[in-house]
Amino acid sequence: MYKIFQENRALIFPNIEAEQLKFGSNSNKCESYDAQLLCDFLSEWLCDTEQTDTIIQDIAPEDVSAALQQMFKMAPAAGGIVTDDGRCLMIERKGIPDLPKGHIEAGESPETAAMREVEEETGIGGLEITNPLPSTWHVYLRDEVWELKQTYWYEMKSSCINNSKPQTEEGITAVNWIDKSNINDFLSKTFRSISEILGKELCHLVTK
Repeated sequence: MYKIFQENRALIFPNIEAEQLKFGSNSNKCESYDAQLLCDFLSEWLCDTEQTDTIIQDIAPEDVSAALQQMFKMAPAAGGIVTDDGRCLMIERKGIPDLPKGHIEAGESPETAAMREVEEETGIGGLEITNPLPSTWHVYLRDEVWELKQTYWYEMKSSCINNSKPQTEEGITAVNWIDKSNINDFLSKTFRSISEILGKELCHLVTK
């Protein structure tokens, strides 16, 4: 199942997996009837203020890829879940519990970007990726342009676990830990994309 989140709603493709979507191909154009229909629908969906989920079935992955590529500017990002003895690192940004993440820079791999962003936002270095996690996808309006952000997530460990410092210039006010005592509170207050896509992994990590 592939989900795109926008604020508190989701666009759901129950018969498609994110791994089936291909972007960047010159042949990946919105030429088919189904792809154009999806483009037309997305134009209306983005203007709709109803915070309800929408399910789209019976559409091919290549048509979804083509429509998304035509409708959105791609904005890839990467982030990490740093683990330590049954707890996971979290941040608070603008009053909302979150996980450290940020945009992938030109020429950067998702793995390199994820470790850089985690260190910048939390002050914790000595990072090592231990496991890839599912990506989250969400759309947002930036400078009057709709962007589609795929965030690559990784489980990490650190050799410098006690050196946390929030990156205040990015609106981060705290760096804290999630454990089994407060995981449910975190999941209820964080972004829906994180709670739904990464919630199972987080619950598993805090009970190891």
